[in-house]
Amino acid sequence: MLGGLRRVEDLDSDPPPRGSRIVMVMDYHPSSVGGVQSHVRDLTRLLQDFGYDVVIVSRALGKGDVKDLEAEGHYIVKPLFPLEIIFVPPDPSDLRREIESLKPDVVHSHHIYTLTSLLALKAARDLGLPRIATNHSIFLAYDKVALWRIASIVLPTRYLLPNAQAVISVSTAADKMVEGIVGDSVDRYIIPNGVDVERFKPSTPKADYPLVLFIGRLVWRKGAHVLVRAFRHVVDEIRDAKLYIGGKGEFEPILKLMIARYNLENNVKMLGVVPESEKPSLYSSAWVTAVPSIVNESFGIVALESLSSGTPVVASRQGGLKDVVKHGKTGLLVKPGSSKELAKALITLLQDSGLRKRMSEEARKIVLERYDWKKVVPQILKVYGHYMEAMD
Repeated sequence: MLGGLRRVEDLDSDPPPRGSRIVMVMDYHPSSVGGVQSHVRDLTRLLQDFGYDVVIVSRALGKGDVKDLEAEGHYIVKPLFPLEIIFVPPDPSDLRREIESLKPDVVHSHHIYTLTSLLALKAARDLGLPRIATNHSIFLAYDKVALWRIASIVLPTRYLLPNAQAVISVSTAADKMVEGIVGDSVDRYIIPNGVDVERFKPSTPKADYPLVLFIGRLVWRKGAHVLVRAFRHVVDEIRDAKLYIGGKGEFEPILKLMIARYNLENNVKMLGVVPESEKPSLYSSAWVTAVPSIVNESFGIVALESLSSGTPVVASRQGGLKDVVKHGKTGLLVKPGSSKELAKALITLLQDSGLRKRMSEEARKIVLERYDWKKVVPQILKVYGHYMEAMD
């Protein structure tokens, strides 16, 4: 039967029996920084709370980035060559042996453009195991389906992803990317990222000064440099405004030079990598969170965590951010890369406490209805159950 986009609510399957073993596979170590890693950590914990036996298989890439996280039930596969870089594939034999030895009921690969996740799908198919993939990412021109059907000829994803029985995408944008690469050769579903609404909730009192928060990797596509450029205009209007930047990356020295050039040393604070334990209070105390991504934002976990914490978001109008941030209701959307529009939106929210309060209330309401992990996990379990039954 041909695949294509399907709705989870149309499946009549039961979730897997409690105690079923689910193996999560990804290239990056679960203690490393990134949206995929955060998703896998949270999903693993929630599935365990639901009564499932979950283990993670990964490479050692990025191990120890997040110092206060330790992975339980975690297995590391070796690279094909003794280099721990993303471009070196895993040893396929070692990966297959690891999966076979774990005797999983379901194999769930995360991130469909890296070889550990993709080769795990092939190994699972060869072993006759149920196998699911989740797409967390998009690239330029993600919505040009016809273009990607041609361009993807050079991608291993084109040939290895069809080993999955189903691909879950975290947003409409992410699903468009999958459609362009593999078309209807696999079943496709859209299930958003979830958030721990008890951990990320309005808790800490707001800062007593106008505070804008940025959390993310300090790389070009995340747009922190656009935010710093915009913030000089914010400070022109609101002299006591502060910007906290959390994260690390190759743009860090560039950001420091920009901060000095614009005389923002008293207004902008570089936090480095923010420990997971400190994120909830930071989100809750901020007046606004900025997510100024320039390209390739398939979802926006930072935006979701902020909204769950009752803090409005100013984000770029691109990718999955258009799904997560409701313009005028839970935040404001601006043209990607436009420091002028970004500054205007930040000033609007920082100067209007009534608007922030209304957005805060609406954001929390929408998150509880749609993005609470306890509502997202049953959707994923339904997909697992459907393809486990299909293997019987």
